[in-house]
Amino acid sequence: MDKHLRQFIEVATHKNVSLAARKMGLSQPTLTHNMKKLEENLGTILLVRHAGGVTLTAAGELLLEQARVMQRIYDDTIRQLASLRERTARPLNVGTGHAWWQPVLQPVTARYQQANPSCAINIEVGNHLRLLDLLLGNHIDLFLGHEIHGLAKNYSLIFIPLFISHDGVFIRAGHPLTGKICSKQDLVDYPSLLVTPDEEKYLHLVDDLAQKKQERAAMKLNDKIIYSSNSLLTSIDIVNSSNAVMPYPVSMADYFSRFGIGTLQMSEEYNKGTIGIYIPREKIDEPHIQMLCQDIQAQVTHNSPLIATF
Repeated sequence: MDKHLRQFIEVATHKNVSLAARKMGLSQPTLTHNMKKLEENLGTILLVRHAGGVTLTAAGELLLEQARVMQRIYDDTIRQLASLRERTARPLNVGTGHAWWQPVLQPVTARYQQANPSCAINIEVGNHLRLLDLLLGNHIDLFLGHEIHGLAKNYSLIFIPLFISHDGVFIRAGHPLTGKICSKQDLVDYPSLLVTPDEEKYLHLVDDLAQKKQERAAMKLNDKIIYSSNSLLTSIDIVNSSNAVMPYPVSMADYFSRFGIGTLQMSEEYNKGTIGIYIPREKIDEPHIQMLCQDIQAQVTHNSPLIATF
């Protein structure tokens, strides 16, 4: 907003040039000169000077009313532009597997939002291949999930390993296998419920599917009934209404216990994998990405149930 109009508002409000000058940190002669220059530019008398201060002419009253409107509009525009800059400069666009939202990314997101109250936030939750597709399409800046073996070598990505996740097998209360110590073979006669399994449309992102096939065979998932869902809450309902067994990270045991779902005792390890952060190589030096990675690593360190070999 024009500085002479701002100065005029102060003079007209205080009805005293000396007082207005002190408020604005100006000398009285400078402010008097500026008010005369404003009157010359507008071609009208705005102020009547007298010993006690100044009074407004009819033109001065009109200008004061309109100048205050302009000041409100200007100040509001400046606030909106600042808010827009903050949202544009620091949006949070990240992805995570279901298991890592509450213990890791939820508190990280809360701290990020507190530090950037006007920022836009987008959290994608799901399978690591879907998240990879979003990352390669520049729809998210990073994601937290399982290490993906056999990726095409032309992807310019960085993987930061954080911890080893061990899978348990979860069942409903009263399941026929309750109280038994089971092997993977003992699970063959029961449907396996896979939460956010790999989707066919994303398999092209992996050049070598050999390890995925080996893991599937090791978990005895071939030639048996498979249930699947991309929703964790839906999966919980399915487990509680069937004899399905649900492989999932053991770090979620406390969460599942709220729904009456327990961990099956196993005589052998079911499966394990490395969890970490995937980031495009070209974004690794961006300050807010570095800050996010540091905060995620700190959150993992303080969350002892997640820590394994790293």
